[in-house]
Amino acid sequence: MAERLIEVVLDSDPRDRLSKILEEISVIAHWSAKLDEDMWQTKILLLAENSEKILDTLAREFSSNPSFRVVIIPVEASIPRVEEDKEEKEKQQVEDKPIFKRISREELYQDISASISNNAVDLVMVVLSAIVATIGLVRNSPSIVVGAMVIAPMLGPNVAQAFATTLGDSSLAFKAIRTNLIRIGLGFIFSLFVGFFLRVEHTIPEISSRTVVDFGDIILAFSSGTAAALSMTSGLATSLIGVMVAASLLPPLATSGILLGNGNLQGSLNALLLFFVNIVCVNLSSTITFRLQGLGPRTWWEANKAGKAVKVALIGWFILLSLLAFAIFLDRGI
Repeated sequence: MAERLIEVVLDSDPRDRLSKILEEISVIAHWSAKLDEDMWQTKILLLAENSEKILDTLAREFSSNPSFRVVIIPVEASIPRVEEDKEEKEKQQVEDKPIFKRISREELYQDISASISNNAVDLVMVVLSAIVATIGLVRNSPSIVVGAMVIAPMLGPNVAQAFATTLGDSSLAFKAIRTNLIRIGLGFIFSLFVGFFLRVEHTIPEISSRTVVDFGDIILAFSSGTAAALSMTSGLATSLIGVMVAASLLPPLATSGILLGNGNLQGSLNALLLFFVNIVCVNLSSTITFRLQGLGPRTWWEANKAGKAVKVALIGWFILLSLLAFAIFLDRGI
């Protein structure tokens, strides 16, 4: 896994306290230097998978110090190369570790928070994605529709909802839900507007394919949500492009708006059903994936709160998914 450089700033000599901390945590290297009379800097080089543990320990040890500050820096490479010690590897295999390696909670929080901002650029991207999706659907052009999927303005807020639930962070959850509703509203309103003024044949393959929902769509959406969560937690943002294409949250929403504007209520409801299947499955699978990776709050009282939030969320998403599956069952007439 990638490496991280953690820089710690304090107003006193931290070497004695840090040496005891670093004895229990596997790091590649560390060194301290006095910046001036009132400031010390310590740099710690380690694997990204080990960063969360040391960050939590540093927070517990030094957070009461007003000068305490930690900066996390991604490392492209370091020389000499890190060779994993056999004894250390055996030790790590015995330890209770998550199923998949991941970056720290703090890095995830920063990345996910950035994906749910509501500045002018983000809102314009939602509208542009809706324009691209609508044109692709009307022209029956899969390549143009894929372009809208790649922009995927609603993937971030849905993964953010699952992340906030896992941490028990009500503030982040509220922001994610608000962002999701705004982006869904913008996408739907624009496509509805197009449907009012443009006559569209519902038999166009790119449109008709999104008015037929089956149980395979549940599997696809569930897999997409899992892949989205794994991509974010592993720090591989570029791999999200494939996930965005697979999840395809906006095209069904645009299809629903276009058909409703054309007066095709049944087709609009079917496309909306596909959209909500994707929404529910992305949230459900992301929450499960985050929990399996051992993601949670730092303190025990926050962990208790988060545990309850996750249980409520999982039950709620499972109920919604069951209702959607039943709707698919009725729609297919099985």
